[in-house]
Amino acid sequence: MSKKDKMKKGELKQHEGENEFATDWDIEKYHQDFEPDDHWKLKRLFIETHKKKFPEEKLVCLAQVFTNMEFMGCKYPAETMHRVAELSRDVAKNFRAERANRLKRTFITASNAAEARVKGRKNKSSSNKQLGPPANGFKEIDLFEGLRFGKFVIFLHGGRNCLRESAQRSNVHYDEVEILEANGRKKAEIYVDNVLVASACKDTFKASKESAFQEALKILQKCSYCIKQNPSRKTIKIEKSNNKLTCDIIETETTAPDSSDDNKLDASNKGYKIMKLMGWSGGGLGRQQQGREDPVSYLLKNNRTGLGNSVDNLDRKYFGQVLRNYKNSEDIRELQFEPTFTKEERASLHQIAQKYGLRSSSYGQNKQRRLIVSKKFENLKILREILIFKNARYMDYYFVQVPETKQMLFPEFSTKLSL
Repeated sequence: MSKKDKMKKGELKQHEGENEFATDWDIEKYHQDFEPDDHWKLKRLFIETHKKKFPEEKLVCLAQVFTNMEFMGCKYPAETMHRVAELSRDVAKNFRAERANRLKRTFITASNAAEARVKGRKNKSSSNKQLGPPANGFKEIDLFEGLRFGKFVIFLHGGRNCLRESAQRSNVHYDEVEILEANGRKKAEIYVDNVLVASACKDTFKASKESAFQEALKILQKCSYCIKQNPSRKTIKIEKSNNKLTCDIIETETTAPDSSDDNKLDASNKGYKIMKLMGWSGGGLGRQQQGREDPVSYLLKNNRTGLGNSVDNLDRKYFGQVLRNYKNSEDIRELQFEPTFTKEERASLHQIAQKYGLRSSSYGQNKQRRLIVSKKFENLKILREILIFKNARYMDYYFVQVPETKQMLFPEFSTKLSL
């Protein structure tokens, strides 16, 4: 065979991708701990299919682009998307068909069960099938049995508003009562589910409420479940640049401190001096010092557009698809939209998130303001996934402390959590 023929044959082999690159590297080393199983399964299949055709680093990048497009609806330059679509044609086709069949089987099983219930008979064919997590000895346990405050669960977040927000989340009545004593001292009482939990009497209502809150939290943590988000949990960061969207996995950033401290009056402020001369000694205004303590903040307008005019270049249809895919996925991580999104775009994302039943909140100031979108989970769902099913995704995302009466049952979750 001539040298020219050998060169042609080599070009043909390179074009067909036959063993042109090393294949002895380990695919599993690219399996991240935070990566959902279905994401990794599809990515690994893509890598295995094209392992001979590309260098290791390039193939891993293409696989990540493919899973981002498939699960998150991310967009990339047209050339990249066309190439990945061509490479993933058979891989995605088989995966989508398998997922469609799985959903169809689940729907048929659920429909049969509903029909049997309406007719008042049991469906024998569905009785042998298990939907959801596998059964074990704890499946039928009532986690709230015998608890003093029933289904009240403390969600350790929000500082001083922790108990009030936890009561709303648990659908339990919560109340803080102010009582002016005959001697002029101020008393505060905290009720949960119409039961007095704690009280305190101080010189001001603010001090009384703070003291009563600390005592109530101490008591309730002994009698109720506590849930706290892992401060080192993984978050999906979404950033926009030149009409391109990029995603990355990061550790949750610490919430920016409240800027209200910057607005507090100090001795150098003229208003502070005038109020001091008028007898003000600090704290809130009003006969019972119930008024606000901080000056009313202002909004600085820094552009020449008319009032009420906003600029929103957000593709609502596209981001609606992104959030819908997120809602329907098994991923429980938060989506963090970076400050590259404008104020008007964040407002649109709030509306889209609300439409799909997602929770959304913003934090940070001015150019550092970010938007967090997350799924809503009931307390019972979180507790069952962690305490009963030992779901690794939830255990990485939440910490749980069980009441004292349940510590014999769940000894590994008896460590006290702090607010």
